[in-house]
Amino acid sequence: MDWGVSNCNSLRWAACYGLFSVPRAGAPIAFALAALASTGDARDGAKVLAAMTSAQLLGAVPIARLGRHLNRSSFFRILIAIRTAAMLACAIACASHASIQILIGSAAVAGLVQGAAFGYLRNAANQLIEPARMIKTLGIGVIAAEFTFLITPIFSAALGSVSAALAIAAIAIIGSTPAIFLPNIAQATTPTALSPKGVVPRGVQVWLACACVNAAAVSAIEIGAVSIALGLSLKPEHGAVITGTLCVASLAGSTWMSMRNRQYPACHVLIMLSLATAGAALVAINYSLATSLLGSAIVGAAGVPLIAYCSFEIGNRVTPEMRPEVFSLLKTTTSAATILISALIGWTSIVITLHIATALLASAALGLLTRRLILGFHGVRRSKLLVNPAAPEMPRGQHNET
Repeated sequence: MDWGVSNCNSLRWAACYGLFSVPRAGAPIAFALAALASTGDARDGAKVLAAMTSAQLLGAVPIARLGRHLNRSSFFRILIAIRTAAMLACAIACASHASIQILIGSAAVAGLVQGAAFGYLRNAANQLIEPARMIKTLGIGVIAAEFTFLITPIFSAALGSVSAALAIAAIAIIGSTPAIFLPNIAQATTPTALSPKGVVPRGVQVWLACACVNAAAVSAIEIGAVSIALGLSLKPEHGAVITGTLCVASLAGSTWMSMRNRQYPACHVLIMLSLATAGAALVAINYSLATSLLGSAIVGAAGVPLIAYCSFEIGNRVTPEMRPEVFSLLKTTTSAATILISALIGWTSIVITLHIATALLASAALGLLTRRLILGFHGVRRSKLLVNPAAPEMPRGQHNET
Protein backbone atom coordinates (compact mmCIF):
# COMPACT_ATOMS: atom_id res chain seq x y z
CA MET A 1 0.00 0.00 0.00
CA ASP A 2 1.29 3.46 -0.95
CA TRP A 3 2.52 5.40 2.10
CA GLY A 4 0.74 8.63 1.10
CA VAL A 5 -2.56 6.85 0.43
CA SER A 6 -2.27 4.92 3.72
CA ASN A 7 -1.60 8.12 5.68
CA CYS A 8 -4.55 9.86 4.00
CA ASN A 9 -6.85 6.93 4.72
CA SER A 10 -5.75 6.91 8.36
CA LEU A 11 -6.58 10.59 8.82
CA ARG A 12 -9.89 10.31 6.95
CA TRP A 13 -10.95 7.29 8.98
CA ALA A 14 -10.00 8.99 12.27
CA ALA A 15 -11.99 12.09 11.29
CA CYS A 16 -14.99 9.91 10.40
CA TYR A 17 -14.64 8.09 13.73
CA GLY A 18 -14.83 11.39 15.59
CA LEU A 19 -17.68 12.84 13.52
CA PHE A 20 -19.69 9.63 13.86
CA SER A 21 -20.11 10.35 17.60
CA VAL A 22 -21.61 13.83 17.11
CA PRO A 23 -25.30 12.78 17.39
CA ARG A 24 -24.62 10.72 20.52
CA ALA A 25 -22.51 13.46 22.11
CA GLY A 26 -25.03 16.24 21.46
CA ALA A 27 -28.19 14.21 22.05
CA PRO A 28 -28.45 14.58 25.87
CA ILE A 29 -28.63 18.38 25.76
CA ALA A 30 -30.56 18.58 22.48
CA PHE A 31 -33.19 16.07 23.60
CA ALA A 32 -33.54 17.76 26.99
CA LEU A 33 -34.19 21.10 25.30
CA ALA A 34 -36.61 19.45 22.85
CA ALA A 35 -38.52 17.84 25.72
CA LEU A 36 -38.62 21.17 27.52
CA ALA A 37 -40.23 22.74 24.47
CA SER A 38 -42.61 19.81 23.99
CA THR A 39 -43.76 18.91 27.52
CA GLY A 40 -42.27 21.65 29.67
CA ASP A 41 -40.14 19.10 31.56
CA ALA A 42 -36.49 18.69 30.55
CA ARG A 43 -36.36 15.33 32.36
CA ASP A 44 -38.42 13.80 29.56
CA GLY A 45 -35.32 14.18 27.41
CA ALA A 46 -33.82 11.31 29.38
CA LYS A 47 -36.67 9.10 28.12
CA VAL A 48 -35.82 10.01 24.53
CA LEU A 49 -32.13 9.26 25.12
CA ALA A 50 -32.98 5.99 26.89
CA ALA A 51 -35.08 4.89 23.90
CA MET A 52 -32.19 5.67 21.58
CA THR A 53 -29.68 3.74 23.71
CA SER A 54 -31.98 0.77 24.32
CA ALA A 55 -32.69 0.41 20.62
CA GLN A 56 -28.97 0.46 19.94
CA LEU A 57 -28.45 -2.47 22.30
CA LEU A 58 -31.22 -4.45 20.63
CA GLY A 59 -30.37 -3.75 17.02
CA ALA A 60 -26.56 -3.66 16.87
CA VAL A 61 -25.70 -7.29 16.11
CA PRO A 62 -28.88 -8.34 14.23
CA ILE A 63 -28.69 -5.39 11.84
CA ALA A 64 -24.94 -5.87 11.39
CA ARG A 65 -25.69 -9.42 10.24
CA LEU A 66 -28.03 -8.11 7.54
CA GLY A 67 -25.06 -6.60 5.71
CA ARG A 68 -23.00 -9.77 5.83
CA HIS A 69 -23.28 -10.44 2.07
CA LEU A 70 -23.55 -6.81 0.91
CA ASN A 71 -20.99 -4.20 -0.03
CA ARG A 72 -19.61 -2.89 3.27
CA SER A 73 -19.34 0.76 2.17
CA SER A 74 -22.83 0.85 0.70
CA PHE A 75 -24.40 -0.78 3.74
CA PHE A 76 -22.62 1.66 6.08
CA ARG A 77 -23.95 4.60 4.07
CA ILE A 78 -27.46 3.15 4.19
CA LEU A 79 -27.27 2.89 7.98
CA ILE A 80 -26.00 6.47 8.28
CA ALA A 81 -28.80 7.66 5.99
CA ILE A 82 -31.40 5.95 8.19
CA ARG A 83 -29.90 7.47 11.34
CA THR A 84 -29.80 10.94 9.76
CA ALA A 85 -33.40 10.69 8.55
CA ALA A 86 -34.55 9.57 12.00
CA MET A 87 -32.71 12.44 13.71
CA LEU A 88 -34.19 14.94 11.24
CA ALA A 89 -37.61 13.46 12.04
CA CYS A 90 -36.86 14.28 15.70
CA ALA A 91 -36.06 17.85 14.68
CA ILE A 92 -39.30 18.16 12.69
CA ALA A 93 -41.30 16.71 15.60
CA CYS A 94 -39.70 19.25 17.93
CA ALA A 95 -40.33 22.17 15.57
CA SER A 96 -43.97 21.21 15.08
CA HIS A 97 -44.51 20.67 18.83
CA ALA A 98 -45.52 17.04 18.27
CA SER A 99 -46.06 14.68 21.17
CA ILE A 100 -43.09 13.29 23.05
CA GLN A 101 -43.98 9.80 21.84
CA ILE A 102 -43.10 10.74 18.26
CA LEU A 103 -39.79 12.10 19.46
CA ILE A 104 -39.12 8.88 21.37
CA GLY A 105 -40.03 6.72 18.38
CA SER A 106 -37.79 8.65 15.98
CA ALA A 107 -34.89 8.53 18.42
CA ALA A 108 -35.37 4.77 18.77
CA VAL A 109 -35.08 4.32 15.00
CA ALA A 110 -31.84 6.34 15.02
CA GLY A 111 -30.45 4.20 17.83
CA LEU A 112 -31.53 0.96 16.18
CA VAL A 113 -28.95 1.34 13.39
CA GLN A 114 -26.28 3.19 15.36
CA GLY A 115 -24.54 0.16 16.86
CA ALA A 116 -24.37 -1.67 13.54
CA ALA A 117 -23.07 1.46 11.79
CA PHE A 118 -20.31 1.68 14.39
CA GLY A 119 -19.36 -1.93 13.69
CA TYR A 120 -18.98 -1.26 9.97
CA LEU A 121 -17.07 1.97 10.59
CA ARG A 122 -14.64 0.21 12.91
CA ASN A 123 -14.32 -2.65 10.43
CA ALA A 124 -13.39 -0.14 7.73
CA ALA A 125 -10.15 0.57 9.59
CA ASN A 126 -9.02 -3.04 9.14
CA GLN A 127 -9.67 -2.81 5.40
CA LEU A 128 -8.28 0.67 4.73
CA ILE A 129 -5.24 0.83 6.99
CA GLU A 130 -2.14 -1.30 6.88
CA PRO A 131 -1.48 -3.29 10.07
CA ALA A 132 1.71 -1.35 10.87
CA ARG A 133 -0.34 1.85 11.31
CA MET A 134 -3.43 0.34 12.95
CA ILE A 135 -2.71 1.18 16.61
CA LYS A 136 -1.58 4.69 15.66
CA THR A 137 -4.80 5.26 13.72
CA LEU A 138 -6.97 3.90 16.54
CA GLY A 139 -5.26 6.32 18.93
CA ILE A 140 -5.95 9.26 16.62
CA GLY A 141 -9.57 8.11 16.30
CA VAL A 142 -9.99 8.08 20.08
CA ILE A 143 -8.51 11.58 20.27
CA ALA A 144 -11.00 12.77 17.63
CA ALA A 145 -13.88 11.16 19.54
CA GLU A 146 -12.78 12.78 22.81
CA PHE A 147 -12.73 16.21 21.17
CA THR A 148 -16.19 15.46 19.79
CA PHE A 149 -17.55 14.78 23.27
CA LEU A 150 -15.87 17.97 24.51
CA ILE A 151 -17.09 20.33 21.79
CA THR A 152 -20.47 18.93 20.72
CA PRO A 153 -22.38 19.51 24.00
CA ILE A 154 -21.26 23.16 23.98
CA PHE A 155 -22.22 23.47 20.31
CA SER A 156 -25.57 21.79 20.95
CA ALA A 157 -26.33 24.04 23.92
CA ALA A 158 -25.45 27.18 21.94
CA LEU A 159 -27.78 26.25 19.06
CA GLY A 160 -30.39 24.95 21.48
CA SER A 161 -30.62 28.38 23.09
CA VAL A 162 -31.93 29.58 19.72
CA SER A 163 -33.97 26.50 18.77
CA ALA A 164 -33.92 22.91 20.03
CA ALA A 165 -35.01 21.69 16.59
CA LEU A 166 -32.08 23.51 15.02
CA ALA A 167 -29.69 21.83 17.45
CA ILE A 168 -31.03 18.34 16.62
CA ALA A 169 -30.92 19.02 12.88
CA ALA A 170 -27.35 20.33 13.10
CA ILE A 171 -25.96 17.32 14.96
CA ALA A 172 -27.85 15.03 12.57
CA ILE A 173 -26.29 16.64 9.50
CA ILE A 174 -22.79 16.74 10.98
CA GLY A 175 -23.19 13.13 12.06
CA SER A 176 -23.95 12.14 8.46
CA THR A 177 -20.59 13.36 7.13
CA PRO A 178 -18.75 10.02 7.71
CA ALA A 179 -20.87 8.55 4.89
CA ILE A 180 -19.29 11.15 2.59
CA PHE A 181 -15.73 11.29 3.90
CA LEU A 182 -15.09 7.57 4.45
CA PRO A 183 -13.05 6.15 1.53
CA ASN A 184 -14.64 3.45 -0.57
CA ILE A 185 -13.82 -0.08 0.49
CA ALA A 186 -13.15 -2.70 -2.12
CA GLN A 187 -15.68 -5.50 -2.05
CA ALA A 188 -14.19 -8.58 -0.43
CA THR A 189 -14.39 -12.04 -1.87
CA THR A 190 -17.44 -14.19 -1.26
CA PRO A 191 -17.81 -14.59 2.52
CA THR A 192 -17.16 -17.98 3.98
CA ALA A 193 -19.81 -19.77 5.98
CA LEU A 194 -19.89 -18.57 9.54
CA SER A 195 -20.22 -20.73 12.58
CA PRO A 196 -23.84 -21.07 13.74
CA LYS A 197 -22.76 -21.16 17.35
CA GLY A 198 -22.54 -17.36 17.64
CA VAL A 199 -20.46 -14.37 16.71
CA VAL A 200 -18.00 -14.58 19.59
CA PRO A 201 -15.07 -16.91 18.85
CA ARG A 202 -12.88 -18.32 21.57
CA GLY A 203 -10.39 -15.81 22.94
CA VAL A 204 -12.49 -12.75 22.09
CA GLN A 205 -14.53 -12.90 25.29
CA VAL A 206 -11.49 -11.87 27.34
CA TRP A 207 -11.03 -8.64 25.38
CA LEU A 208 -14.76 -7.91 25.36
CA ALA A 209 -14.79 -8.24 29.15
CA CYS A 210 -11.69 -6.05 29.44
CA ALA A 211 -13.30 -3.30 27.34
CA CYS A 212 -16.54 -3.62 29.31
CA VAL A 213 -15.01 -3.17 32.77
CA ASN A 214 -12.87 -0.24 31.61
CA ALA A 215 -15.92 1.42 30.09
CA ALA A 216 -17.77 0.88 33.36
CA ALA A 217 -15.02 2.60 35.38
CA VAL A 218 -14.80 5.55 32.98
CA SER A 219 -18.59 5.93 32.93
CA ALA A 220 -18.81 5.82 36.72
CA ILE A 221 -16.49 8.82 36.99
CA GLU A 222 -18.12 10.72 34.13
CA ILE A 223 -21.71 10.21 35.26
CA GLY A 224 -21.02 10.48 38.98
CA ALA A 225 -18.66 13.47 38.85
CA VAL A 226 -21.14 15.83 40.51
CA SER A 227 -21.94 13.27 43.21
CA ILE A 228 -18.21 12.79 43.84
CA ALA A 229 -17.79 16.55 44.29
CA LEU A 230 -20.78 16.74 46.65
CA GLY A 231 -19.38 13.82 48.64
CA LEU A 232 -16.26 15.91 49.22
CA SER A 233 -18.40 18.84 50.47
CA LEU A 234 -17.57 20.82 47.33
CA LYS A 235 -19.80 22.77 45.00
CA PRO A 236 -21.51 20.82 42.20
CA GLU A 237 -19.49 22.83 39.66
CA HIS A 238 -16.35 21.02 40.81
CA GLY A 239 -17.68 17.93 39.04
CA ALA A 240 -16.60 19.54 35.78
CA VAL A 241 -13.02 19.59 37.10
CA ILE A 242 -13.15 15.83 37.66
CA THR A 243 -14.56 15.07 34.21
CA GLY A 244 -12.13 17.52 32.65
CA THR A 245 -9.20 15.77 34.31
CA LEU A 246 -10.47 12.42 33.07
CA CYS A 247 -10.83 13.76 29.53
CA VAL A 248 -7.41 15.43 29.41
CA ALA A 249 -5.75 12.28 30.77
CA SER A 250 -7.53 10.11 28.21
CA LEU A 251 -6.31 12.41 25.46
CA ALA A 252 -2.77 12.10 26.80
CA GLY A 253 -3.01 8.30 27.01
CA SER A 254 -4.46 8.02 23.52
CA THR A 255 -1.73 10.29 22.15
CA TRP A 256 0.91 8.10 23.77
CA MET A 257 -0.68 4.98 22.28
CA SER A 258 -0.76 6.61 18.86
CA MET A 259 2.86 7.81 19.03
CA ARG A 260 4.10 4.45 20.30
CA ASN A 261 2.19 2.56 17.57
CA ARG A 262 3.14 -0.86 18.89
CA GLN A 263 1.26 -3.89 20.07
CA TYR A 264 1.15 -4.16 23.85
CA PRO A 265 2.79 -7.20 25.44
CA ALA A 266 0.62 -9.09 27.91
CA CYS A 267 2.52 -7.58 30.83
CA HIS A 268 1.73 -4.04 29.62
CA VAL A 269 -1.97 -4.84 29.42
CA LEU A 270 -1.86 -6.19 32.97
CA ILE A 271 -0.03 -3.07 34.15
CA MET A 272 -2.61 -0.80 32.51
CA LEU A 273 -5.48 -2.79 34.03
CA SER A 274 -3.80 -2.64 37.44
CA LEU A 275 -3.28 1.11 37.10
CA ALA A 276 -6.93 1.61 36.14
CA THR A 277 -7.93 -0.47 39.17
CA ALA A 278 -5.76 1.64 41.46
CA GLY A 279 -7.15 4.84 39.95
CA ALA A 280 -10.74 3.74 40.41
CA ALA A 281 -9.95 2.77 44.00
CA LEU A 282 -8.54 6.25 44.68
CA VAL A 283 -11.74 7.83 43.41
CA ALA A 284 -13.89 5.35 45.35
CA ILE A 285 -12.12 6.22 48.61
CA ASN A 286 -13.27 9.82 48.07
CA TYR A 287 -10.67 11.07 50.55
CA SER A 288 -9.93 14.44 48.98
CA LEU A 289 -10.21 16.35 45.74
CA ALA A 290 -6.52 15.72 45.04
CA THR A 291 -6.84 11.93 45.31
CA SER A 292 -10.03 11.95 43.25
CA LEU A 293 -8.34 13.98 40.52
CA LEU A 294 -5.31 11.69 40.61
CA GLY A 295 -7.51 8.62 40.36
CA SER A 296 -9.50 10.14 37.49
CA ALA A 297 -6.27 10.95 35.66
CA ILE A 298 -5.01 7.38 36.06
CA VAL A 299 -8.29 5.86 34.87
CA GLY A 300 -8.36 8.20 31.87
CA ALA A 301 -4.73 7.65 30.90
CA ALA A 302 -4.86 3.85 31.24
CA GLY A 303 -8.50 2.84 30.79
CA VAL A 304 -9.58 4.78 27.70
CA PRO A 305 -6.62 3.73 25.48
CA LEU A 306 -7.08 0.17 26.70
CA ILE A 307 -10.65 0.15 25.35
CA ALA A 308 -9.32 1.11 21.92
CA TYR A 309 -6.58 -1.51 22.17
CA CYS A 310 -9.17 -4.16 23.01
CA SER A 311 -10.86 -3.45 19.68
CA PHE A 312 -7.48 -3.95 17.99
CA GLU A 313 -7.06 -7.35 19.63
CA ILE A 314 -10.64 -8.34 18.82
CA GLY A 315 -10.13 -7.43 15.18
CA ASN A 316 -7.06 -9.67 15.02
CA ARG A 317 -8.92 -12.67 16.45
CA VAL A 318 -11.89 -12.89 14.09
CA THR A 319 -12.26 -13.47 10.38
CA PRO A 320 -12.88 -10.43 8.14
CA GLU A 321 -16.46 -11.59 7.56
CA MET A 322 -17.21 -11.52 11.29
CA ARG A 323 -15.61 -8.19 12.16
CA PRO A 324 -18.63 -5.90 11.65
CA GLU A 325 -20.76 -8.10 13.89
CA VAL A 326 -18.15 -8.45 16.61
CA PHE A 327 -17.34 -4.73 16.58
CA SER A 328 -21.08 -4.06 16.89
CA LEU A 329 -21.11 -6.44 19.84
CA LEU A 330 -18.19 -4.51 21.34
CA LYS A 331 -20.20 -1.29 21.07
CA THR A 332 -23.19 -3.03 22.63
CA THR A 333 -21.06 -4.32 25.51
CA THR A 334 -19.55 -0.95 26.39
CA SER A 335 -22.94 0.78 26.07
CA ALA A 336 -24.52 -1.82 28.34
CA ALA A 337 -21.78 -1.13 30.89
CA THR A 338 -22.61 2.58 30.80
CA ILE A 339 -26.33 1.88 31.27
CA LEU A 340 -25.65 -0.49 34.15
CA ILE A 341 -23.42 2.07 35.87
CA SER A 342 -26.08 4.76 35.47
CA ALA A 343 -28.65 2.45 37.03
CA LEU A 344 -26.34 1.55 39.91
CA ILE A 345 -25.70 5.20 40.70
CA GLY A 346 -29.46 5.80 40.80
CA TRP A 347 -30.26 2.69 42.82
CA THR A 348 -27.38 2.79 45.30
CA SER A 349 -24.79 5.56 45.51
CA ILE A 350 -21.72 6.76 43.68
CA VAL A 351 -19.42 5.31 46.35
CA ILE A 352 -20.91 1.82 46.09
CA THR A 353 -20.88 2.05 42.28
CA LEU A 354 -17.22 3.04 42.23
CA HIS A 355 -16.36 0.14 44.54
CA ILE A 356 -18.20 -2.22 42.17
CA ALA A 357 -16.32 -0.76 39.18
CA THR A 358 -13.04 -1.21 41.04
CA ALA A 359 -13.89 -4.83 41.84
CA LEU A 360 -14.73 -5.48 38.19
CA LEU A 361 -11.39 -4.04 37.08
CA ALA A 362 -9.54 -6.11 39.66
CA SER A 363 -11.40 -9.24 38.56
CA ALA A 364 -10.47 -8.57 34.93
CA ALA A 365 -6.81 -8.09 35.84
CA LEU A 366 -6.82 -11.27 37.93
CA GLY A 367 -8.59 -13.22 35.19
CA LEU A 368 -6.15 -12.01 32.54
CA LEU A 369 -3.21 -12.90 34.77
CA THR A 370 -4.62 -16.37 35.47
CA ARG A 371 -5.24 -16.96 31.77
CA ARG A 372 -1.70 -15.86 30.98
CA LEU A 373 -0.23 -18.21 33.58
CA ILE A 374 -2.32 -21.14 32.34
CA LEU A 375 -1.32 -20.52 28.72
CA GLY A 376 2.31 -20.18 29.75
CA PHE A 377 2.16 -23.44 31.72
CA HIS A 378 0.63 -25.32 28.79
CA GLY A 379 3.22 -23.78 26.48
CA VAL A 380 6.08 -25.01 28.66
CA ARG A 381 4.60 -28.51 28.80
CA ARG A 382 4.09 -28.57 25.06
CA SER A 383 7.65 -27.42 24.39
CA LYS A 384 9.02 -30.16 26.65
CA LEU A 385 6.97 -32.77 24.80
CA LEU A 386 8.27 -31.56 21.44
CA VAL A 387 11.96 -31.66 22.38
CA ASN A 388 13.73 -34.46 20.50
CA PRO A 389 15.36 -36.99 22.81
CA ALA A 390 19.14 -36.98 22.74
CA ALA A 391 20.62 -39.25 20.08
CA PRO A 392 22.17 -42.43 21.51
CA GLU A 393 25.91 -42.19 21.94
CA MET A 394 27.86 -44.09 19.33
CA PRO A 395 30.23 -46.80 20.49
CA ARG A 396 33.81 -45.68 20.96
CA GLY A 397 35.01 -48.00 18.26
CA GLN A 398 32.81 -46.37 15.65
CA HIS A 399 34.12 -42.93 16.64
CA ASN A 400 37.69 -44.11 16.16
CA GLU A 401 36.84 -45.60 12.75
CA THR A 402 35.30 -42.36 11.68
